[in-house]
Amino acid sequence: MHLHTGETDARLLEAALELLAERGYQGATTRRIAERAGVAEVTLFRRFGSKARLLAEAVRRAGAAFEEVAARPSGDLRADLLEMARNYQEPFELGGAAAFMLAVEASRAGELRGALAEALQPRIRAVQDFFAHYQRAGALRPGDLDTMINAFLGPLVGAAFFQRTTGRGPRLDLEKHVEGFLGGWSA
Repeated sequence: MHLHTGETDARLLEAALELLAERGYQGATTRRIAERAGVAEVTLFRRFGSKARLLAEAVRRAGAAFEEVAARPSGDLRADLLEMARNYQEPFELGGAAAFMLAVEASRAGELRGALAEALQPRIRAVQDFFAHYQRAGALRPGDLDTMINAFLGPLVGAAFFQRTTGRGPRLDLEKHVEGFLGGWSA
């Protein structure tokens, strides 16, 4: 069976996240990932170079919709924030265990931490540019961008983490979250 490059990549990315959730970073060996994806281990290395880069690419792709909204502000701050919140929350719900395992493992594995930082740098810039755009447009009050970004993203991360680790609690009401954020930060 011959797989197209896109299909091969998708299978490798999915297998990597599944094994990461099941076995952790050390247990998700390149051999196991390749076997689960149904490809030769050399294909993983040819396509991604390393396990860390493979996992970083999985994270990058999982948040692509979030980054897309951040990179192209529509002029409707409320709608953009709501769409960003939805696109931020969704990957946690779909790949929750893997997402949290990545965060834990990145603190232990320097190679993974570096690959994630490199993969997420464009997303970080897009988010900073998004909030700066709306500050310049007069929709958001002037202030420290990092504080503003943390005020918006922090509750999303916290709610996802709580739900994922406890299996309890209601899903964060994204409309209320956006309204609360705008109540404190709109100009």
